Amino acid sequence: MDIAVTAELLLGASIRTEMSSSGGSGVASGAGPVEQEPCTKPDYLSTDVRYDNDVLLDRDGDAVMMEWERPLMDAHASIIAGRGGQTVMNVGFGMGIIDSILQEKHSPKLHVIIEAHPGVLAKMDEENWDRPGVRIVRGKWQDEIPKLVEEGIKFDGIFFDTYGEHFTDLENFHNLLPQILKKASGVYSFFNGLAPDNIFFHGVACQCVKLQLGGIGLDTEFASCEMEVSDETWKGVRRKYWHNGTYYLPICTWRTTDRRA
Repeated sequence: MDIAVTAELLLGASIRTEMSSSGGSGVASGAGPVEQEPCTKPDYLSTDVRYDNDVLLDRDGDAVMMEWERPLMDAHASIIAGRGGQTVMNVGFGMGIIDSILQEKHSPKLHVIIEAHPGVLAKMDEENWDRPGVRIVRGKWQDEIPKLVEEGIKFDGIFFDTYGEHFTDLENFHNLLPQILKKASGVYSFFNGLAPDNIFFHGVACQCVKLQLGGIGLDTEFASCEMEVSDETWKGVRRKYWHNGTYYLPICTWRTTDRRA
């Protein structure tokens, strides 16, 4: 495991260098086992999506989100809002599962949702998500979070669950956390779909994330959530994006010595 983590960190550094030298556009080759999704889709935002009962599908028939995730979203919502947090942010609306749970069970005073896909934004408008206390931020988080920083907004709880991005995008988001996550009380979590095809690579990816978050002052623990997704669930979906019987839910809080107001 230690050797694999070291190799992955070196590979990640190489990828970031390659992406930087190419202007940061597209996806670097040789992405390795720590990709956030089974594959990255840099053109995702420019293609259509389709809501089909309990699943949100992209152009290729891959699932962006599915209803089986609801118990996990419930758990994530409890993590980011269950400690009395009144300001929360979710990056990536998808099917709106976690956002619905946050509204129904936790009633935050400020609930920011960042979403960039036109088709998903149209669904949000159709479902009338322009509600009291809810602020819809329309655009890529890479463009919109600096604007929130300028406003001085900090959150008690943050959840990150995007689609079609690279592991380096997750790292870049993490580097913004010190500017948007409240010190002392702030808690962060993300959908842990890292390297879902192989439990060993999944462990490597989790350890890499833990090290990276540790570098900015966050302690990370992974809560084990036992779950089962039947083969029937995947009918009509081009490929599975989850294979394990245990979901390791990230709980990220500021290290005690870094909990400064």
